[in-house]
Amino acid sequence: MAQRLNALLLQVQMMPKARMATKEQLTKIFALEVEAMREEIDALDRAAKRSGTLRDPSQREADRQVGWAYRLLDAYGAKEELSFEEGGEAREALLDAGAGVDDIPFIAATYQSEREGLLSDRRGLTRSPFLRDVLHRMAQVGLKDTALDRDAAIEEIYRARADALLASATDPRKPKLSGGARERERAAIDVIPAPAPARPNAMWNVDAGEAIPELVPLDPTVAASPANPASTPPATIEPGEATRPVPSPASTLGKGKARKDLRLSGFDEQVEKLIANNQDQWEDDTASDVRVLVGVFRGILEEHGVTHSGEITQEHVAALRQHFNHILPNWGRSPRLRSLSSRELREESRRRADEDEAKGKKIRLGLKPATIRRHLGNLDHFLKHLRSSYFTVPEWTFEGLRPRKPPKGEVRLQQVKPQPEEIRPLYDIPIFTGRLSAENPELPGDLTFHCASFYLPMLYTYLGSRRNEFAGLMVEEVMQRDGHWAIQIKRNEVRRIKNAQSHRLLPLPNELLRLNFIEYVERLKELGHKLLFPELFSPYLEKNDPGDRFYKDFVPVAEKCLPDGLWQRPIHALRHGFADTLKQAGISDGIIEDVSGRLGETETATRYTNPAGLSLLQLIIARYPIITGHLEPKPIRLLPWVEHRQPPPWAGKASGERFGDKRGRRPKKKPT
Repeated sequence: MAQRLNALLLQVQMMPKARMATKEQLTKIFALEVEAMREEIDALDRAAKRSGTLRDPSQREADRQVGWAYRLLDAYGAKEELSFEEGGEAREALLDAGAGVDDIPFIAATYQSEREGLLSDRRGLTRSPFLRDVLHRMAQVGLKDTALDRDAAIEEIYRARADALLASATDPRKPKLSGGARERERAAIDVIPAPAPARPNAMWNVDAGEAIPELVPLDPTVAASPANPASTPPATIEPGEATRPVPSPASTLGKGKARKDLRLSGFDEQVEKLIANNQDQWEDDTASDVRVLVGVFRGILEEHGVTHSGEITQEHVAALRQHFNHILPNWGRSPRLRSLSSRELREESRRRADEDEAKGKKIRLGLKPATIRRHLGNLDHFLKHLRSSYFTVPEWTFEGLRPRKPPKGEVRLQQVKPQPEEIRPLYDIPIFTGRLSAENPELPGDLTFHCASFYLPMLYTYLGSRRNEFAGLMVEEVMQRDGHWAIQIKRNEVRRIKNAQSHRLLPLPNELLRLNFIEYVERLKELGHKLLFPELFSPYLEKNDPGDRFYKDFVPVAEKCLPDGLWQRPIHALRHGFADTLKQAGISDGIIEDVSGRLGETETATRYTNPAGLSLLQLIIARYPIITGHLEPKPIRLLPWVEHRQPPPWAGKASGERFGDKRGRRPKKKPT
């Protein structure tokens, strides 16, 4: 004990601002999680009642079995591998506590799955939905994310989920109508604890004889939290000893406090809080999507005369879904359309569709199913955030409204996978063969400018990476490693990466070496540039999206120069085409996933092996056919604004005002 206390004291001394979680904070975490779980369960019950049925008994059986799995995680933690075989400690503890023999396989599988996810989180390999829930609860009660406080919060959440799920397993087919004192007296008789399991691992690896939590199936009317000693039974319980039922912290913590109605004018503030809660999990694009969705939903609510969150009904969720069916798919690209009210946007969309139809054109109104799914998912996040923030939000469901997710077989058919011979004509446009000037990339000429539009399409073609991964590269991320020129893809000061497996080292394709890519990098270093493609960034913007800027610079020029245009989602299609070409060449899925920055699904890929090394990857990418061999190496010529370290012509100007349009509005913010 002295050694453990000394270690804790040393940690506090090394981190002066470190502070252990208080009992009140842990109690609040428990209460918040219990409330959230009960609301989810109640929502399922209400949805079943609306359809004239009750939830399937098998679903409640699953609730009960998952509850037992959480009870095990609370008691034993995740470090120890439990045995569920005949005579195993976990099996015997479950049977003694009231679980059935038929429950054991499901409980074991659930326990193992949750345990592996938690261990992966602790090793930093993943950031699972459970970990995001833990961090959200800690943020709600003002806890810093330290190892000790995180463990304490995890224990409270496991205990809360176990309590709620085990309580929900009662059969609702015979509803209780009294709810009076006699029923509560009966509940006290029914709560009989089971023998405590032997020596589970606690937060500091407790020794033999120390107190351990009990495995007790809780009655729906009671719940206890060890975070609150006043409401907790004794830590060690003898077999057969009865405990006194204690009111749940979820019911006592907010006693006498009613939920608040949030006026629509407060939605903007709350959506920013939601984004802040998820800042480590969401990309900027995701945050922007959530803002847009909340703005649209607020417009629908205003259209229906809603003034605060307590007046939101299922009718308004359905109205939002119908709104998506009657607007232009690309409405978000137009500042004028974005400024319209929800009713005005539908009317303008209908008017444009009618005009195009009169001209013989066919325009399809309505957003794509995948976009609608994303919007409804964001709405779900927002409404849950309001409810968790103690605002009044009535029940809602997306059942029957959310478009179905297409089967994997259909997804494969939806994305174009251009073959090398289909991509080859792309490299005959003036950007690669010679253009008239820097300002006229679509006109043929004698000048070759080495820039993002010249090198990025080759990187996407020969390496198949994501758009922002290469568009947001820094000069220092092109390096020599183990005798190979390589590109380091990692999070940097201008962009994030999608996930942990996106962090990787890729060999530089030989074709880019032949076409003077290294000389291009050295020239940027001489000029003092930090960005590999500086023309994709504006000093006037707080946030730059280099991938989006490249798309706007390159794709319209390519579509104009190619007689048949480009395929759908052209940059992402290059990524799909790269993977498909390697697969057809006999390369294994695991190697393709290593190159592409995806995590495989097999045990070998996720646990037992490291990503393929540079030497192997160099051999693999060489299997992709050379389709730029007709291009001749040219002396490095940078774009004039890059050569003179000036902002690009588009910087600070509105869409459509690029390259010398005098009407462009100057930025308010001065470049640094």
